[in-house]
Amino acid sequence: MDIKYKAFAMDANQRSTWGEVAIPIKEVTPLYAETVKQDGAYWGISLNQPAEPVGGGPDEMHLTNQPRIVWAMSGHLENKLQSGEVRRSATGEGGYVHGLALHHSTFANSREPVITLSLTFPGTVNYTFKS
Repeated sequence: MDIKYKAFAMDANQRSTWGEVAIPIKEVTPLYAETVKQDGAYWGISLNQPAEPVGGGPDEMHLTNQPRIVWAMSGHLENKLQSGEVRRSATGEGGYVHGLALHHSTFANSREPVITLSLTFPGTVNYTFKS
């Protein structure tokens, strides 16, 4: 069984677009499932005030150079990709970040500070989840 996460992806022209990633999970009980142990590099917590990135402006795009999953723990954030699509992550929602996918993250539309929790994986582009 797989859990599907929204994800940054790359199109045929190597521009960032939205896609999904399948993460293999095993059902332990009807209300609990887990993955096998993955090779996480490190955890991170970030506190972002409701504003545009300093010096970045509304059209700034950046990349992480590392694959990761980012969860919004409070507030909400919006990510815009090169395809022009914008998606909002609400509190508790996660998304997979392709390491080379250019994106713009904004916290300007949240009424409260946005706290994110991230799990970064080894490598610079994509991570292959173990099953």
